[in-house]
Amino acid sequence: MQTSDQSAGDQSWGKPATIDGFDNDHPTALGAEQDLASGSRDGLDGADAASGIPHSYQLTAPEGITLDPVAIEAATPVFRELGLSNEAANKLMPVAADFARGITDRLNQQIVSEVQASRKAWLDSARADPEIGGPHWSRTIATAASALDALGFTRGSPFRMLLDESGLGNHPEMIRAFHKVGKAIGEDSNFTRGQSASSTRKGPAETLYPDDTPKGGH
Repeated sequence: MQTSDQSAGDQSWGKPATIDGFDNDHPTALGAEQDLASGSRDGLDGADAASGIPHSYQLTAPEGITLDPVAIEAATPVFRELGLSNEAANKLMPVAADFARGITDRLNQQIVSEVQASRKAWLDSARADPEIGGPHWSRTIATAASALDALGFTRGSPFRMLLDESGLGNHPEMIRAFHKVGKAIGEDSNFTRGQSASSTRKGPAETLYPDDTPKGGH
């Protein structure tokens, strides 16, 4: 997340900010830049000038936080109703930042917990599957792994890493699919493994008439 520190005198705080996960290329009506109502240089108008309540707030983002102009627009009427000065509103920013971080951390932890639960549930289901699990489990995994190797997806390859990181390597149907591929490869003596396919591929004549194909020169 980018850091945006805005000074108390900066009148361009309402410009769209870049926030992870949101598209601000097209500002909303609330986020678009607006002309401030005429008043003093501090943004005060009419009766509010005496009380110190600004028409708009110039807020400074805590370190590591980007202020959302739409959220500021939404909070401004509340700040004014509470009679907050610009200084008082800025004192709330660190508290609001801590609150936002807490929510984000809890959401991230919830996502991690759900992913871990899914990985375990898939693995338990695969181990209990009558076709690929139980007494067949070790052979199933070995056959599926040999299929991945034969197709060029060796350990450390991007596809193998995807299976691990996403947890899909534990999914019963993924294991079942590669187990079937491994069995088919084992039964096909002509299957060309991995990247050696292009160098050992037979031509049409050799495939149709293997005994008649010349072995030497032309």
